[in-house]
Amino acid sequence: MLSSILPSEAFAFLLVTCRMAAIVMLLPALGEQSVPRRIRVSFGFLLSLVVYSSVRQSLPEMPAGSVELAALIGREIALGIMIALMARLIMTAVHTAGTVLAFQSGLAAAQAFDPNQGTQSAIISTLMTLMAVTLIMVTNIHHLMIMGMVNSYYIFPITESIPFADFAGIAQHYVATSFTLGIMLAAPFIVYSLVYNLGLGLVARMMPQFQVFFIGMPVNIFLGFALFMVVVSSMMMVFLDHFEQYFLQMLG
Repeated sequence: MLSSILPSEAFAFLLVTCRMAAIVMLLPALGEQSVPRRIRVSFGFLLSLVVYSSVRQSLPEMPAGSVELAALIGREIALGIMIALMARLIMTAVHTAGTVLAFQSGLAAAQAFDPNQGTQSAIISTLMTLMAVTLIMVTNIHHLMIMGMVNSYYIFPITESIPFADFAGIAQHYVATSFTLGIMLAAPFIVYSLVYNLGLGLVARMMPQFQVFFIGMPVNIFLGFALFMVVVSSMMMVFLDHFEQYFLQMLG
């Protein structure tokens, strides 16, 4: 009796682990590149232990052939990656806003390696990304993320095929939404840069002998930091609202 139950339970738990581990490895905040890979895998395994009991009834029986088994495992891994990437697309809005902010305030040349993006980016972008990750954890939005991971079994049942067409449309929507959100977050700096550079242009036109560049650049950086200090809290609150809305949609 036990010999017939254990393989079935082990297979069901493996399916849950494949989806949960794939999501945790790429999900914002929980799956950042700065988090060691072993910790992410371990957290995905522990999370699977918790999720398994609540979704066990919706899991299929163990297939007889190895091809069907490999197909189910590959499907769960692919589905977990796609779910996490949708959330990662929203996270790029902060990086887009930081990049625009850096260019408008004259800080684009100050770059460093961003572990979250895996490449070099403006220091302001790295700072805003780290702030967003910190606020996600502080405001307990990661609890909502875990609830969305559990609810994904009801939205995308294992017995059904992956809706690639739906995912393509969702990805297109969130790419546009992320870019729009990034520009909206950086809107105060776009307006500020337009007004400031227009003023510098008028000064240069009225006083050609005046060294506009040498005076204007330090003032531009100072005013950029001052404006950032004033609006950064509002920027992060707007981002958190949109980020939370994504997981509310996943919760159905």
